[in-house]
Formats: sequence, structure tokens, C-alpha cells
Amino acid sequence: MLTRCPGCATAFRVTPDQLKARQGKVRCGECRHVFNALDSLVEEPAAVVPPVVAVPAPSAPPPAEPDRDEAGDAPVQSADFEPVPMPAPDAVEVPPPEAAPEPELGPELGPELEPELEPELEPELGPEPASFVAEPAAVTAAEASPGEDIASPDVSPPALETPDSLPAAASDAEAAAEPLVAPPRPFWVPSYPSVRPRRWPWIVGLLLALLLLSAQALLHFRVELAVLQPGLKPLLRAVCAPFGCDVPRPRRADLLEIETSDLHPDPRRQGLLHLTLTLRNRAPFAQELPHLEVTLTDTADAVLLVRSLPPREYLPAGVDPGQGFAAGELPLDLVLDAGDLPAAGYRLYVYFP
Repeated sequence: MLTRCPGCATAFRVTPDQLKARQGKVRCGECRHVFNALDSLVEEPAAVVPPVVAVPAPSAPPPAEPDRDEAGDAPVQSADFEPVPMPAPDAVEVPPPEAAPEPELGPELGPELEPELEPELEPELGPEPASFVAEPAAVTAAEASPGEDIASPDVSPPALETPDSLPAAASDAEAAAEPLVAPPRPFWVPSYPSVRPRRWPWIVGLLLALLLLSAQALLHFRVELAVLQPGLKPLLRAVCAPFGCDVPRPRRADLLEIETSDLHPDPRRQGLLHLTLTLRNRAPFAQELPHLEVTLTDTADAVLLVRSLPPREYLPAGVDPGQGFAAGELPLDLVLDAGDLPAAGYRLYVYFP
């Protein structure tokens, strides 16, 4: 089969093995163009058979006419001629038609090929046109001069020349068209038996993560949960016991306020001051008792004394600080020893340490 280079229109002869080697990709040996030989296949020209030459049988020669001079003024002389018997022409043997020679290959490729993936092919030249055999004209007696024998025409066709280098060029083209790179090996992917994934470890891990997250939320919001659900307080204390924590009462200083207060000296003892105040818890739940900070100032509002009082120091006798500060009011009466300080004013502040 033949293929034609789309770059230079050179024809090549290819074989099925060459086309299978690289899925039809080849390289032109003339212009070095890489193309797909399957897309450019052309039909091989049919073998040219030389036509059979038919030699007509010689007919009886007509009577010879005398040649006339171009001038036409000379008199014509007649002569008596005896008819000369014509020998029978030899039998013409027509050789059997020979098969048309295979198309010659073009220039051979060099001994070395460039390291390319596509093979190179030699150009395939089209078959040479068969030589035309001229029919010999019938020799008549009029064309032959008198007394000359008429020779039989040579009608044997010339032998067609077959190139001797065709087998060698074909072998070189096949060698050049061999692929430079071996075809890719099939990639084998090992198949493993399908194993059903185990889901129970993930389920157990998810449950443990949820339990830990719930315990962390209980520890972080234990005070708020105890306020919203007082019945959960024993459970919260049990959860906190392994971690060394407790469940205290809320400490919302923003919900505590001092409604009334008064500072005056003790008339019976010099240097003692009486501080009366009313502490109010505006929260709807019980809170921890706050600390009370008392600041004494002089007439210029300069600080003379700052004292912080915990709940056990400002609560009346017999009151347990652990009971907390329920919603409502708590009246307090404090005695402060100012000594020789000229206290003229004071400031009060409640806070949680």
C-alpha cells in the first residue's frame, strides 16, 4: 500500500506491520514531516500491460506509377516491367505481455535515523509509463523502389527495464520505517479483594468525643447550669469532684448596688467611725457575698485610708458567709478605726476578687 506525505506530496510504500508499530505515525524521508500514514493512504496504480501489436497481412502491391518530375515538362517514358513475386512475410511472434514493473523507490534513507518516535519512510515513485510501440506502416509496392526486396517489419516490442535496486531499496525502506521506540507495555493494576470498612471504631470514637465535649461544656457552664437548673447541682458537683473543682454561686457584681450609706464619728470614742449602708442584690438568684472596699478622704478629697473588707468582717455576728446573698437587701453597720486621720469623706465599692 502507498501513503502520501501531506508536506511534500511524496509517495511512500508502507506495510501493515509498520503502520501497527506506532499507530500509523511515520516521518517523511524527504521533508522530515511527521504525519499519520493511515490518513494519507492512496491506491496503487494498476499494472500497465503493453498493447498487442497487430501486424496486418501484406496485400497485393498495386501497379507502380512512374515518378513525376516536379517541373512536369519532361516527357514521361514508359517501360515494361515484369511483376516480381513478393515473398510471404515471416510469421510475427508477439511476446506475451509482461507484468508492469513495480514502482521504483525514491532516494534511500541514510544509515542512521534521528531518535524520533515516528518511523521514516522512503518516497515511492509512481510507475513509469509503458513505452509506446509504434505500429509499423504497411510497406506497399508503390513505396518500394523496383527491384528491391520488401523486408518484414520488426514488430517485437522493446523489453521493459526492471530496476535492479528495487529489492535493496524496499528492504532499506522497511528497515527505516521500523519504530525507534518500543510500543508501551500494558500497565497492570493489581486488584485487591474488596474489604468492607469497619464502621464500629468510628462510631465508638464519635460517642467518646461527644461524651468528652459534653463533660467539658458541663464544667465550663456549671455555674450557669446550677442557676438555671438547681436540681443539677449534685450532678455537677459529682462531675467536678475528680477534677478538684466546685460549683460556686454566681458572681455578678453588675447586679449588686449600694442603696444608702452614711459615715459619722462615734460620740463616745474618739477616732472611731460608724459606717452604715444597705447592700441590694437585684439578681433573681442568690449570689456570693462580695468584698467591700472603703476609702477615707480628707477635705480636699485626697485618699487617707483604703481598706478591703471580706464578708466575714462586715457581716453581723452569727451570720454564715457560706449562705450567700439572696435576692433582696442586706443592711450593714460597720465600725472603722481612723485614729488621728482627719477623715472628712469616704467612697464605697463592691467587687468579687
